[in-house]
Amino acid sequence: MRALVRQIGPAAAWALVLLLVFEAALHCDAWLYRYRSVFAAGRAEDKMRHAARQQPDTLFVGNSRTDNGLSPAAFRAGANLPDRHVAFNLGLPGANTLVLRGVVERLLERGMKPPADVFIALDETLFQDEDSLGYYGFFALRDDLWQDGLHGALFGSWLRSWYYSGNLRQLREPDKLGRFIEATFHEIEPVGGSAERTAGYRQGRSGGFQTAEQLRAQEAGTRAPPDPRMTRHLFDLVERLTRAGSRVHLIAVPMFERASAFGPDAAAGPYADILPALEARGARWLEAPPGRPLQPGDFADPGHLNDSGARVFSTSLGQAFARTAPPRP
Repeated sequence: MRALVRQIGPAAAWALVLLLVFEAALHCDAWLYRYRSVFAAGRAEDKMRHAARQQPDTLFVGNSRTDNGLSPAAFRAGANLPDRHVAFNLGLPGANTLVLRGVVERLLERGMKPPADVFIALDETLFQDEDSLGYYGFFALRDDLWQDGLHGALFGSWLRSWYYSGNLRQLREPDKLGRFIEATFHEIEPVGGSAERTAGYRQGRSGGFQTAEQLRAQEAGTRAPPDPRMTRHLFDLVERLTRAGSRVHLIAVPMFERASAFGPDAAAGPYADILPALEARGARWLEAPPGRPLQPGDFADPGHLNDSGARVFSTSLGQAFARTAPPRP
């Protein structure tokens, strides 16, 4: 160490030490959890931490449509499940199947028992290679990143100060910078509340949580064919869960004036073969028409339910589940 200091100089040596400390902090789950109100990856860590702790009997998996479209409390009421039954919403905005597979695998490694029932909300954007919120380097399995040829994200999973620079640039936004500074000194819950308090569910509100640019990108993803790598990850996730003893249910969260590309009645298209392939791997489609027609006032934006719509749909999902679930012991 002394030889290194003499060679590069004391100032450069201290700069290197500080960089290593910063890099080590980025590898720490506690750092992600501390900034759960600032970065999407931090909120994902908040959900993972409490999912592992609460040991859910029912787990909802998906992207933002799941996040604010499935109310665990309304589902439990619709299914007439007891209060001790733990339902948890693991919807991660902007996540695809590569991320979801990695998150579920890490949860099982952390000691979460395989849930009795897992609901996967199918959505076209789950099948696109997109990582604008910076999940890959934190949650995707490194073997998957290597096999998918995502070598930049794989490198970033080791050197996170480089990988996470895109998220850190978001601190140029005054609102995010303010939350970052406040979270450095005080505990701040994510927008919509902590996963511990809400069971992972974030109530949608008029105006939504997404910008117009994000909505345009999401809608563009609905017109793109599925990425074969992302399709493979969902197949692997379903097989992993069914081997572990979970019953896997496939659903689609309603959207405003647009039908899902999935389900027995979906129109033919590039996603038509995915549902039969998932059912061949042990999953099953669960149709849950809302108890009443959903109105414009039930949507936060064209692609996401608000709290009113989520409660209607979640109650109907619980009722459909109760009609088809095996008797409880």
